[in-house]
Amino acid sequence: MLNKHHLDQSTHSDFLKQERIDPITGEKIEEGHTVVICAACKSAFFIESWEYLGGTHCNQEETLSEIPIAKSLQLVAKPLEYLPFLFRKGNYFAKEVKEGNREFAKTAMIMVLGGVFFMILLLVSTFWLGANTSPIFGALLGFLELGVLGIIAKIYKKKQAFQIKDNPKKATYIVLDSKNQSINYKRNNKEIRVKFDEIKELKYSLKFMSSMYANAIADSHILSLEISTTQQQKISYHTMVLAHEIPYWSKFLEELPYTIPVLNQK
Repeated sequence: MLNKHHLDQSTHSDFLKQERIDPITGEKIEEGHTVVICAACKSAFFIESWEYLGGTHCNQEETLSEIPIAKSLQLVAKPLEYLPFLFRKGNYFAKEVKEGNREFAKTAMIMVLGGVFFMILLLVSTFWLGANTSPIFGALLGFLELGVLGIIAKIYKKKQAFQIKDNPKKATYIVLDSKNQSINYKRNNKEIRVKFDEIKELKYSLKFMSSMYANAIADSHILSLEISTTQQQKISYHTMVLAHEIPYWSKFLEELPYTIPVLNQK
């Protein structure tokens, strides 16, 4: 069911004081506008923007039946629970695909050079042995060398080819810190806080990745996160998320204060 809200100063004064921005048009939401509130990320949209999105946001179609009130902005302090993902700094598609292409080229080069070397070795040793001993021994040696080449290629592909691994020592952990009203980034023992009131906009995308690009792990998604601050900074991270881990990210979005514009970059 689509829950629409026609904004009125007398009944929605707290919401209007937040000076929310429509994520699609970039226009300020004011009295007299008709809006809907995404049930997942609590972003407010003009009804026209919601229809433009096809009536869906954050991979769902639910909208809030009531506009969030001011007291909902105060988050209850609780122990920090970092998201169970190993985040890497930077944008996935701007960086990781290039890294993946380099890994692909490297692997292809090694396989080609290795194949040429083994073929030369196969021909020389097979004909030499066959000429000096027996053609049967030469053929057996040839089959043996081909078998060894196949085993080496299989092991190398399984262990190295087309894989981009995260190093836990270089990974960044992210948490929503309700006590300090901030989003915290932790790497090793160093922690950085970005206050809620410093966040101008939060963008994210959650895209399904085939096993070819996701280290052969089924049901994998790439989560990209970009935070723009009032100091004109852009903080970008990405990670690989399995299907059963997506609810952790949904909960993270739900607990963000409503004053932060959240955009789902499909």
